[in-house]
Amino acid sequence: MTKKKHHKHNKKRTKKKSSIKSAIFIVILIFISLFFIFGMYRYYKNMSSNTRKQSVFIENQKSTKELMNKMEKMLEAEKIRIAKDIANQKKEQNISKVLAKKPLVKKSIAKNKKILETKELKQNYLSEIHDFQKSLKYTKNSKRVSKNKKVITHKGAPRLAIIIDDVSFLNQVKLIKKIPYKINPSFFPPSKRHPDTIGFSKQFKFSMIHIPLEALNYPHSESQTLLVSDSFNTIKNRVIQIKKEFPWIKYYNNHTGSKFTSNLSAMRKLLKVMKNQKLHFVDSRTTADTKAGIVSKELGVKLLSRDIFLDNSIQKSDIISQLKKAVKIAKKTGYAIAIGHPHSNTLNVLIKAKPFLKGVKLVYVNQL
Repeated sequence: MTKKKHHKHNKKRTKKKSSIKSAIFIVILIFISLFFIFGMYRYYKNMSSNTRKQSVFIENQKSTKELMNKMEKMLEAEKIRIAKDIANQKKEQNISKVLAKKPLVKKSIAKNKKILETKELKQNYLSEIHDFQKSLKYTKNSKRVSKNKKVITHKGAPRLAIIIDDVSFLNQVKLIKKIPYKINPSFFPPSKRHPDTIGFSKQFKFSMIHIPLEALNYPHSESQTLLVSDSFNTIKNRVIQIKKEFPWIKYYNNHTGSKFTSNLSAMRKLLKVMKNQKLHFVDSRTTADTKAGIVSKELGVKLLSRDIFLDNSIQKSDIISQLKKAVKIAKKTGYAIAIGHPHSNTLNVLIKAKPFLKGVKLVYVNQL
């Protein structure tokens, strides 16, 4: 081999070795790069995982703290409640001890309760009587105005209808049910003061509505009392409302009403409404100047009206005396209507009144 050929061969070998080294270097560089990238990936993955764990941990810490706060508040509230209960129990025990040691306290409470009940009786149970007595001061022609003459429409024994006004409470209902003959309880329409009158009225074979009308001078008026100034539609709507509440009741008598029943225009509106609704008005005659008779003739409707109050006085002897007068009126004219109130004395007299009712037949007002 010549020197020239040998030199060319060495040069080729040198180039080949150089290219191999370059390739190896590139491979190593690629491997190192990949290893670096993989390492960075793992590093950032771990970092994000730790961050998430840390945030979850922080959130758990917050929720645990909130839960602990809620529990502390609940425990505090429970402690306060228990303390109040204990305090109330101590108060009740102290009151019981005082009452046990001092019977005079019980008597005082009972006395105050009786005073309140008596006041309630004066305000309500004798309302029509008070209204009538006050109305006499305002009625100039009270002596001239007399009750319409009766027309006897039946034969047989004289009839007496006893109406009990202002019925509104259970104790009254229980006493009235003990009366051993026909009685006519007249119930207030329901209100906040006496909400149970619809149910009470269903306990009787016959009952009436005690409709509140405006008085001349009576301070304890019932809710939704009809006024002289009320329009025809107002009166109509009120009567229809009561009729819906008591659809089985056809007879109404007035609670107070000295101003209303003495007003011709007001009575025309009321009796016209009642005629249209096929209802009947019984005049409690809380004023001697009542216009019920005039209007009933104009409208061609039958009118019933009171002859006597039973309990002008709430003494039993006076109630018996009034009852005897009612019997005399019934025997003289064929029938009579007496009005009483649910005072215990009135009802207890009526429970034992059979000896005073000889010669008359006790009836419902729809039988007159």
